[in-house]
Amino acid sequence: MSPRIEDRLRDAFAAGAELVRAETLRSDEDAVRVEAAPRRRGLVLAVPLVAALLVAAVSVAVPAGIRGPAPAEPAVKVSSGPRFLLVAADDGVTVRDAYTGKVTDRVEVPRTPEGSFREPGGYLLAGTGEGREFYVARSVMSRRTDVSTTRFHRVRIDGMGRVADLARDVIPAVIGTAASSLAVTGDGTRLAYSLDGRVCGKDETLRFCPGARLTVVDLPAGTKRAWTTKAAGQIEHLSWAADRRTLGFVVRSEAKVLDTAAAGTTLAAARVVVGGQEVTTAAISPDGRVMLVGRSQPPMGRVAHYRIDEYPVTGGGRISGLVTASSGDGQAARWNLIRYDVTGRHVLFMGDVFPLSRWDDWRITALAHHGPADPRLRGSPRQAMGAAW
Repeated sequence: MSPRIEDRLRDAFAAGAELVRAETLRSDEDAVRVEAAPRRRGLVLAVPLVAALLVAAVSVAVPAGIRGPAPAEPAVKVSSGPRFLLVAADDGVTVRDAYTGKVTDRVEVPRTPEGSFREPGGYLLAGTGEGREFYVARSVMSRRTDVSTTRFHRVRIDGMGRVADLARDVIPAVIGTAASSLAVTGDGTRLAYSLDGRVCGKDETLRFCPGARLTVVDLPAGTKRAWTTKAAGQIEHLSWAADRRTLGFVVRSEAKVLDTAAAGTTLAAARVVVGGQEVTTAAISPDGRVMLVGRSQPPMGRVAHYRIDEYPVTGGGRISGLVTASSGDGQAARWNLIRYDVTGRHVLFMGDVFPLSRWDDWRITALAHHGPADPRLRGSPRQAMGAAW
């Protein structure tokens, strides 16, 4: 074995040790298996849930029982790509170091009237992909009228990870149903958001009224354009290509793309990239050529499999796999976040039982774990999170 491979193996085992905490260790039956498979060489890791994402450069299996001290920094440092990211949870929005996951500041989002909201905290996040400029939307529904109000704010971060500027209400508040998704172009000039569809009537009169709605705002000009559909309750996981006209999204478990410069006012013109009932999230690459698509499968016994694959936007079969994971707790698992950076060389992703993590040239680094909503209750569901860079 060469010295170089020995060094890489030490790095991989050190990364595994630092991510495992005694209180989170499970039996081998409950271990999560992760595979981040590059086109040439695979990375296969078998570890407990919180240690699922390890940083390694060679094929190596890490035993589930690894224990050790928790160093302050990862064994293999990330040193490229976006420097900061925003993370939303029920307790608010924080700025985090995109290399280590450490909190560097809090975003004091303007207070809203009392009401109910969707987790996490009613927040939706979007970033330009450079880790310095972000948009935060928050939908709050009045308990008296069941009408939601969504407000939109812009956040800029300085070189130290502090909030340098918070511009409130960059577009007028939107009244109606709650916002489902948010995305901004890499140059920060076009903001896309979607609103939930609402079901009305019953039996033979059951319908969407109104249907889900997609809106694109030209921020410098102050103009907007909208598309509607009566076939879906939500339009989710919006993402822009760098051309500022191609928009990716997920609707009714299908990954689609829409040319926002083409004629039309409905999503009927959107092209299906990946269909089927297994699609849970997706993101279009900055060059607009491919989409990363997160898919889940029903559990087989105690094992549930979920994966992120790359597909051509023009149609056709899977190009390659980015990450494959399996959970041994007997419940269905799903990916719920995929975000490219502005270059397309770095990916932010997260699952409902998987930590917020980043992918850099076939290396995966865990940044934040979403713990139970109530640590005092055994089996408490995991806290919802959102993130953007």
